[in-house]
Amino acid sequence: MPHNLCDFCAFSRRRKYLILWISLVIYLFYKSFTFYLNGRQFFYLRRMLGLGLCVSRGTATVLNLCCALVLLPLCKKLNQLLYRILSKICPGLFFFWLESAKSFHMTVAITLVIFGVIHSVSHFVNLWNFSRSYDEVREEINLARYKNESPLLLLMSVAGVTGISMLIIVISMGLTSTRIVRRRIYNAFWYTHQLYLPFMVLLMIHPLSGVLKEEIVDENRYRTDIPTINVSGWNVTHDFPKFAAIQSMTWLWMTLPLSCFFMDLLWRIFTRNLAKVRILKVSHMAGRTISLTLSTPHREFVCRAGQYVLAQCPNVSVMEWHPFTVVEIPSKSQRRFTIWIKVKGDWTETLEKMIKERGPNNLSVLIDGPFSSPMEGISSSEISICIAAGVGITPFVSVLKDMLMKPRNKLPGRVHLIWIVRHEGELTWIANLATDTIIQLRNNNRLDRLQIELYVTNSNNNIENRENNEKSHLIVLNESGNLIHVVNNEEKPLNTSKNGYLSKEKKMENMNNPTIDTDIRMEKNYSNSDERKCLLTPINKRSACEESVSDVRGLNNMENMNNEFEIAKKYPLLGCRVRRGRPHWDRVFGYWAHLYPGHHINLYCCGPKKLVKLLRNKCKYSSRHTKTKLTFIHEAFS
Repeated sequence: MPHNLCDFCAFSRRRKYLILWISLVIYLFYKSFTFYLNGRQFFYLRRMLGLGLCVSRGTATVLNLCCALVLLPLCKKLNQLLYRILSKICPGLFFFWLESAKSFHMTVAITLVIFGVIHSVSHFVNLWNFSRSYDEVREEINLARYKNESPLLLLMSVAGVTGISMLIIVISMGLTSTRIVRRRIYNAFWYTHQLYLPFMVLLMIHPLSGVLKEEIVDENRYRTDIPTINVSGWNVTHDFPKFAAIQSMTWLWMTLPLSCFFMDLLWRIFTRNLAKVRILKVSHMAGRTISLTLSTPHREFVCRAGQYVLAQCPNVSVMEWHPFTVVEIPSKSQRRFTIWIKVKGDWTETLEKMIKERGPNNLSVLIDGPFSSPMEGISSSEISICIAAGVGITPFVSVLKDMLMKPRNKLPGRVHLIWIVRHEGELTWIANLATDTIIQLRNNNRLDRLQIELYVTNSNNNIENRENNEKSHLIVLNESGNLIHVVNNEEKPLNTSKNGYLSKEKKMENMNNPTIDTDIRMEKNYSNSDERKCLLTPINKRSACEESVSDVRGLNNMENMNNEFEIAKKYPLLGCRVRRGRPHWDRVFGYWAHLYPGHHINLYCCGPKKLVKLLRNKCKYSSRHTKTKLTFIHEAFS
């Protein structure tokens, strides 16, 4: 039981904001449900419709909340205004909002879809009850014109048509928002989300028809006269039930959010018309990636490291705007900026085709932005851990450029950059910049500001080299517990004893082998303190082992290593930082925990969903079990 309680507490801490949102939704639904269940003014309507009335009104309150909040994360100019206010007061709160804005939008949207379906089903039941439970005494409360009128005819009312239209829009938005649709048919996702304007118009019209009516209890509220009749000479006051349409509260919920959203939209539209830019340079990089150098749209165009812009090419589509991180930010002397575009999808493929066929000078580009991003926090952090995969390196390129231009700045203090690519050729994207940055930092005695690790997960000779390395070189433990480098030229495995150490027979063979004798003498040169240091620092341990293997191989093996990484020939400073495969995350996080005990560090990630999920879990585990607290921050446009 205590174990389950601890798990529940840990889950509550991880999902506290989701729990708060669910609690708010349940509270609003319950409050509205009980109000219509117990309200005197809804007695006759409730007797006709039953619980369908309470459910429909409860879900309507939740839908008003969702429709009011779902647009706020989309107000990009509002985010810029918040940055100017909160950057000086509490910048962490602002970047938390940016990092959580997408998740908040998705959570509200999912709630909107769920309660929209429930609201529609409850009203379908209400239409059936309107037809079946026709009130012949109080005809004013009826929606149907006669008893047992077809519910389909009732559905043709203003409320029915607008409700069905909104339901179709919401469901289509929800279905096209799934990851598989966004990746394969992005246009479906984009164009269905442009239906938000008709949705908002229908939302305001939907409750105006006054289908649901309440009894007038407070006469002064509606200023109606109470009829009096004379019975047998006595003046008797008789209260006839009177009904009025339930007043809509939707406009109260939507006034402020819609005002903010449309002001933001108009602001962006007017700035877009002024933001025509020229394509100054086009470069086709490895991995089918395009580098576009664009002129700044106006003199006031100021961009910070980590920000992104929305780009539109009217020659490709007059509706689509796509986000791209600014790789090279403009300066006072050079009024231009650069974005990298990974060719993946119909829009980018069409753009690539038009650049080749028409030339960049015959294409027009519109720019909207720049907009704030959670990655801006890197420039103001003393210690930053940046992990990228593929084209996800773009938010961190501007950070390298800033360190190159300002090597002696205090911020960012130290940056640990890990970049994972599929092919070695992709490393050339930042090869020149990274090399120049390392040299510049070294010349200014600030080499500790930047640590780069590069990983290549796939290449033509990857499998062959890995098999040769595994077949020829092994690190084993002898019976004394010491590390020995063994060269095994045979295909059969080494003979080992039952306890896993090298067997005596194999040791006798190794004694006659001069290579092994050299390895043993080299191994004895390691002091106990060095071994203890390697064990405490897994990265150093692995590097020390790799260096010992390289020393034994000699000059021929070094040439093979250069052949394995072609980038090492042209960029030797990067060649020594390239590793084959993927990072060993337990060792990497253990190294950071050993290096920064008691620190609170932000880990910035830009990459695929699997990597984001993995690193988020590693950060949580490391924060719970070590003295180093890691805050996970990621950015993804897809």
